[in-house]
Amino acid sequence: MNENASYRFADIGKRLKAVRKFYDLGSKEFAEQADVSPKSYSQWERGSGRVSVDGAMKLQARYGISLDFIYLGRVDTLPNSLAEAVSSRPSSK
Repeated sequence: MNENASYRFADIGKRLKAVRKFYDLGSKEFAEQADVSPKSYSQWERGSGRVSVDGAMKLQARYGISLDFIYLGRVDTLPNSLAEAVSSRPSSK
């Protein structure tokens, strides 16, 4: 994996974590509610694994987060309350 890919994976992980915190869920519960493997989700959130399209679609179906947000960070594609929450949340690990 090249350096740019790992940077993108880390950004995706930060976005996923912000959404999870919005829903006030632990990573295992967040993953299971979307029918995603907790192990895979943990890797995605840490930025150490690539989010599959299938996994992203499951997150979209359960939590209403667009693939544009997951992969590209487009906040304008989120439901308003979620967009406001993740936009105002300071980025932190």
